Amino acid sequence: MSLSNHSSLPASRLALVSALGCIAVLGAALWQQHLGNAPCPLCVLQRIGYLILLAGAALAAALGIARPGPASRAAAAVGLLGATGGLVVALKHVWLVWHPLQTCGLDPLAVRIDHWAITQWAPWMFRADGFCADVPYVFGVSLPTWSALGFVVLGALLLPALRARSAR
Repeated sequence: MSLSNHSSLPASRLALVSALGCIAVLGAALWQQHLGNAPCPLCVLQRIGYLILLAGAALAAALGIARPGPASRAAAAVGLLGATGGLVVALKHVWLVWHPLQTCGLDPLAVRIDHWAITQWAPWMFRADGFCADVPYVFGVSLPTWSALGFVVLGALLLPALRARSAR
């Protein structure tokens, strides 16, 4: 059973909302950094997850509006992979916040991330200078917890785009 082109528009709009949500989250992360909260290696990996989610959601929205089909579903799948990977990293980060003795001084992951080409290209976004257990709280909730919630919500917004079928 195929859906009409009109029924794919809500899926495209939800994908667009997901993309805009990613932009808001990344902006908030940069604002926290501006306030003096340096990102840790897990924060940087979550930023990459949001960027993958953003790319998939934006592409799914654009392709879904133009002509829903395999390409828009593939873009939504890429976005969901970013959300899933980011959620796994965020949950690990939440665990480390709850168990602060599990983190050590210089994290080997930070050294590796700081040598990536993307870090050299945009150090303001990807340089890992913070400690994983040293996180700010917003409304009494740690940022990694907010991030995990963001991955769940913004990823869920892509599910209709993943199921959208082309009009015949």
